[in-house]
Amino acid sequence: MRRIALLLSLLFVTSAALAADAVPPVKPPAPSTAKPAALPVTKADPRSAAGPVKTAAAGSQQNRMKECNKQATGKKGAERKAFMKSCLSTRKG
Repeated sequence: MRRIALLLSLLFVTSAALAADAVPPVKPPAPSTAKPAALPVTKADPRSAAGPVKTAAAGSQQNRMKECNKQATGKKGAERKAFMKSCLSTRKG
């Protein structure tokens, strides 16, 4: 029993001694008074080397899907499916 108490006290003392040698805290950087630069008009796509990010064109599939979804509110099941098929298959512009 004495050995266990001695080992635990040694462990406590050594861990306290090691903690005392901790690295001093780092000072946070001083706040900058310079204004950030203006953001560029087009941003490069970080996922690829393709260059600027493309936006959806006026008659794109994505925009047609949005418009057809708006018009299809209230329709369900086969009726909605048939409406979406006809709406998306018609080309505008």
